Amino acid sequence: MSLVEIVNADIKSAMLGREKEKLEAIRAIKAALLLAQTSGEPVTAESEVKLLQKLLKQRKDAAEIYTSQNRSDLAETEIFQAGIIQKYLPEMMNNDDIE
Repeated sequence: MSLVEIVNADIKSAMLGREKEKLEAIRAIKAALLLAQTSGEPVTAESEVKLLQKLLKQRKDAAEIYTSQNRSDLAETEIFQAGIIQKYLPEMMNNDDIE
């Protein structure tokens, strides 16, 4: 199953489960994927991972900014969305695997 199909299935399940915050994060992923597909360049698995990493970094940076400005309510939303995006990324290797 491709990432787009997985995202579409997760959107449907989030809608049925009435999970508003999760749905918002997954829709952001879908929007970024659609933008990448319409850019004219072929979308590969590697470019999908880079796209997800970019989205994850954006969420973490936003959470950091909100935390520094004492806006914990907004920071929590960004951290939650980062956690959702993280689930779509492949698992990172730990130090033991690298050695």
